[in-house]
Amino acid sequence: MKVSIILPCRDERDMVGSVVKEALEALKKNGIDGEIIVSDSSTDGSAEIARAAGARVVEHGKEGYGLAIKAGLNMATGDVAVSADADGAHDLEALPELVKALDHSDIAIGSRFDGNIEDGAMPLLHRILGTPLLNVLLFVFFGIRVSDSQSGFKAVRTATFKKLDSEIKSTAFTYNTEMLIKAKKAGLKISEVPIHCRPRRGNPKLRTYRDGTANIKYILMLAPFIFYAAVGGALFLLGAAELATRSLLPAFLNRPTVTIFFPLLGVQIIFLGLFVKTYAVTKLGERMSFIDSFYRAGKQKLLLVLGGLLIIVPAALRLFGLAGDHFDILLVSAVIGLQVVFNVGILSTLSVK
Repeated sequence: MKVSIILPCRDERDMVGSVVKEALEALKKNGIDGEIIVSDSSTDGSAEIARAAGARVVEHGKEGYGLAIKAGLNMATGDVAVSADADGAHDLEALPELVKALDHSDIAIGSRFDGNIEDGAMPLLHRILGTPLLNVLLFVFFGIRVSDSQSGFKAVRTATFKKLDSEIKSTAFTYNTEMLIKAKKAGLKISEVPIHCRPRRGNPKLRTYRDGTANIKYILMLAPFIFYAAVGGALFLLGAAELATRSLLPAFLNRPTVTIFFPLLGVQIIFLGLFVKTYAVTKLGERMSFIDSFYRAGKQKLLLVLGGLLIIVPAALRLFGLAGDHFDILLVSAVIGLQVVFNVGILSTLSVK
């Protein structure tokens, strides 16, 4: 069995040579036939240093972690592809355990949280909030149970990796997140191996806020629509029931502002689900039969008719003095009608074919 170790690299001249040598030593020490591929977009001469150290180098000149993985994977000739960082953060001693884990799984992730994280190896915010939060979101929305979803040290059979890669649209640090989501949807088994994580000695690329929020947005974008419908529907029904009975909510919540706010928020959350799913289809090329049928079946026209009725009926009742004591209900109806018309108008501008 041959192993291809892919090292995404951008301006790592101080570390890439030693990481390549460490990878070659790990292969030799464990009797593994393999190759080191440095996927490079550097301007500091990292490519020449990597070649001199014994790596095959693909120079694509494009920034982006996902793009680097894709370019390296295209060059891989091994039966198993292993990705690792080129900044020295990963102790490659775990390489044989990572590869061996593929005997009982499709993807083996090197978990820093199950292993050892040296002082200074991971920013505290990433360690106690960032990665754990992403782990929780992946579990809640997709049922993915891992301790280190953002680990860049992983092993996958090359054929499986290439098949997954063809479905992955991410070109930046959201690549790892999307890979796990697509793997789960494909029914692949994911396992984890404890690894040792060292302080990064190279040029850090990760930006906490930018990359963290990008991952959260990506998860929410690919989350099943049923979550948006369930949350929005629950809020709408609770608010609507309270409007009708004035007795369901605790006294401190039993106020017009809350009873009006719940139905409006619920409707907007449902439309938010439609917006993110439409974006995923039109901009990311995702395949979602629900969204396709929504636009093909003319449901937008039905929603416009419904929105119009929700506006016209309360207005007519008010005009002819038939509203009685139901002003709040009629107001909510009219505002929801405006929400529906406005949101459907925006949805209609999105080019879903």
